[in-house]
Amino acid sequence: MNDWLVWRLSFALIFGAAVTWVLYRTADPPDFLRPKKNQTRFRPLFFYGTLPLFFLVLLPFLPYTLSHGGFNTLLGTLSQVFLQLAFYDGAMLLLLPLLRRYLQPQTCVFLWMLPNYLYLALNASSQPPRPLVIIPVPLSAWAFQAVCWVWLAGFVGVLGWKIFSHLRFRRRILKDAHTITDSQTVLLWQELAQWAGYPDRCHAPVLSPAVSAPLSIGLFASTVRVVLPQRSYTQEELALIFRHELIHIGRADSSAKFFLTFCSALCWFNPLVWSAMDRGAEELELSCDQEVLDHIGQAGGEGYARLLLSTAEEQSGFTTCLSASASALRYRLRHVLHPAYRGIHGWVAGLAIAALMLTSGWITLSYGRGSGRDLLLPPAASNPCQIESIYRFQDREGMECKIGDQDALLDYLGGLELRTVLGSYDYPPDGRWLSMTFLGPENKGVHLTVQEDMAYTYLVNAPSFHQAYQVAGGMDWDYLDSLLVPV
Repeated sequence: MNDWLVWRLSFALIFGAAVTWVLYRTADPPDFLRPKKNQTRFRPLFFYGTLPLFFLVLLPFLPYTLSHGGFNTLLGTLSQVFLQLAFYDGAMLLLLPLLRRYLQPQTCVFLWMLPNYLYLALNASSQPPRPLVIIPVPLSAWAFQAVCWVWLAGFVGVLGWKIFSHLRFRRRILKDAHTITDSQTVLLWQELAQWAGYPDRCHAPVLSPAVSAPLSIGLFASTVRVVLPQRSYTQEELALIFRHELIHIGRADSSAKFFLTFCSALCWFNPLVWSAMDRGAEELELSCDQEVLDHIGQAGGEGYARLLLSTAEEQSGFTTCLSASASALRYRLRHVLHPAYRGIHGWVAGLAIAALMLTSGWITLSYGRGSGRDLLLPPAASNPCQIESIYRFQDREGMECKIGDQDALLDYLGGLELRTVLGSYDYPPDGRWLSMTFLGPENKGVHLTVQEDMAYTYLVNAPSFHQAYQVAGGMDWDYLDSLLVPV
């Protein structure tokens, strides 16, 4: 077991244990739901902006990365997110009936949000030395780059449209809204806000003619509003509504909705991810239902179910809404009226995040088809005098060599059939490999390393990212040995 695997396994197990502890710690109602003074009852289990923030931090570095040959490294990071989300969400959709049967909704929400921590496995120090599987994309280099630009346009378009729709919806429902002035309703709101542990964080609810179901809207504490339709509710119904929305506000579920939207925009071309994000949004509501039932007791379940039935409609924007679409309402009602014992089973989430950490980077993509002459050798390499040095290694023992037939060596390297590999893998030498340096003007050049089935290059005496290529058919070491003479 190499050092990298030991480090990554240790990190995955420690992080998985921490996730397990958090779920079990927050699952004990006698302890967790009896906060100290000025302490909130409901807290988000995540900072939901972690993965979006990771990509936002990358933006200032894009000019440097792209100008120094980091295009494939950047695409490698994106492709890992695409692949991880596709496999993880596919597994979650497949296992969802089983998860809903045995796990509490809070645990299911936690599982849907775990990809938020993928950024921990995307930095170079967390990458495996080399990918286990390289999936070839049947596109030429220019076609692959065109597809990347199409993806970028789709991502910006989808995310931009979602944000615009949210802001437009918020403006529409708050345009003619007015603060509730009924003294009984205001007093009930203040009591429940005090009960929730954050009386000063929440603005008073408002009435709006533009909504037909209660909802809360806003991504930040200063912008959150609870909006009620202009219809009459009993005090019991208002208590249920306020509890529901205060739980959403305390858990920052609107931010969780934004994270789900971000993932959908990131993988806008993958219907599997869209479906998974919809199920994740449903799970947020189911977990909130469970929190409400934990406080009102099962005796209040029928009244809560009637309230759900009377407010059924689709949601819009980054909102948390008491209502449910027709597709989700049936399951929510069954969950409320016929609850079954479900365990927190935090170890499931711990194993899931450990698996995400361990498997990130195992699979990458390759594209294009080019020759070694175009991809490996600099233009000055056609002059044999430009080959500064060449070393041959066998089982980590190296020797400097002279070139017996330089033209034959360059012809062989130039005739290799290559595919560009995405990612920032180190490709540590193993077995046999050849290392050579081509120097050009101003003492700058290219360093080339060829292994059994891989080749990679990087600039000498200049900042750059290395470029990796997959060699079709592998290297002919017997022929290469015939061209080299040990010094």
